[in-house]
Amino acid sequence: MLQRFTVVSLILTVLLGILFGEIAARIATDYALRRQAHTFAVYVSEFAAPRLVPKDFLSPAENVRAQFEFTLRSLIGRANIVHITVWNRNGEVLYSDGAAPVGTAQPVSGAIQRALDGTLTWRFVPPGDDAASAGHRMEVFVPVVVSADTRPVAVYHVVSDLTDLEPTLIRITWAMRGSVVFGVLLLYLALFTIVRQGSRDLEGQQGALRQAFIGIIRSLANAVDARDMSTAHHSSRVAEYSEAITREMGLDEAIVAEVQVAALLHDIGKLGIRDEILAKEGKLTSEEWAAMRRHPIQGYEILAPVPIPETAKLAIRHSHERWDGTGYPDGLAGNEIPIGARVILVADAYEAMVTDRPYRRAMSPLRAIEEIQRGAGTQFDPEVVAVFLRIMRRQTGAMRPLRSAHRRAEHRDLVQRISARIAEQFSAPSQNGQDHEPADTPLESRPPKF
Repeated sequence: MLQRFTVVSLILTVLLGILFGEIAARIATDYALRRQAHTFAVYVSEFAAPRLVPKDFLSPAENVRAQFEFTLRSLIGRANIVHITVWNRNGEVLYSDGAAPVGTAQPVSGAIQRALDGTLTWRFVPPGDDAASAGHRMEVFVPVVVSADTRPVAVYHVVSDLTDLEPTLIRITWAMRGSVVFGVLLLYLALFTIVRQGSRDLEGQQGALRQAFIGIIRSLANAVDARDMSTAHHSSRVAEYSEAITREMGLDEAIVAEVQVAALLHDIGKLGIRDEILAKEGKLTSEEWAAMRRHPIQGYEILAPVPIPETAKLAIRHSHERWDGTGYPDGLAGNEIPIGARVILVADAYEAMVTDRPYRRAMSPLRAIEEIQRGAGTQFDPEVVAVFLRIMRRQTGAMRPLRSAHRRAEHRDLVQRISARIAEQFSAPSQNGQDHEPADTPLESRPPKF
């Protein structure tokens, strides 16, 4: 994610740098040309002022033609000036060294009109086809103001060659582009350094939260372990079976993780059950059975403040509901029961039947499978049973129940692996940005003491 952000942001930064560089270069070029236009205006005005008087601009063209010819002809070639035309305020050409007919009124262009309004105006002339005008040129329209009149009485239309100025303009343009792009890249580097450091800090905080989450899961699993080692080992094996079933069903990876953590902690409510009930070898009394039936609700309540999805907590609450609606604690039936609870019920029942308990010996795997098949459609979801049986037929060796030789270290390693995987899964947002859709409410019945 950070690499993608780095590449995209770098590309955008370069593009913005080029854009801002181009804008800055245009501003700098415009300023340089404006200064050049002002220089031409001052030069022409100061050159002509001692030689021309106000009445020269107000007289008919044929009367002052010689005076303008004498004065302005000598300007051609100076300061890269190539053409000069003089217009009076009536749009009449008083002088021109080019093709404009002297003494005739010409249409007044916008640039000439702005100059007659007192504004120094300039514009580019693109290179012409002939060799004489192969370079860029500048037209400068210089207002001619005399002391006797506040309005300009005429306009000097000066055309100058920018061939000598072009290298300077190119240097300015590229210097501005390069400077702005370099400055933007430096700013990007500084901001990227800040963002990267912030990202690393955030990753560190997320890692710390992930470790805290793993610690919560391990602590809860260890609490069950300390209360009843056989039950704790039972829960870890149920978690393995549940993972296999959900994967075989093709469920989303997030749901697989939720079911796995729910399976690992599905008996956490037994922490609230008295030892004499848990360890009793004989048949439970009605009061003891009522207390035992509350352990799914107690597990749900214990996990209420734990930062795991609500669906995982509900899978624990409903892990003893039956498909036919005769389970506990809420009497849910069929698809009202969350999918996680339906999976855990099958895995829990099978693992309990093939494991020795204080009040009975373990069944054989074949006998346990027959019991699971017999309960399909009444105690168990038929679809989950079909998936479970398909797994057992294909992976009999891999799914063979673990016996009491399952060591404490192996159990803790399994809890660590499950906790780490679940923490990694839950630390990533779901596709819709929310927790997975919650199931209904609360569990299922067990043959004595599952």
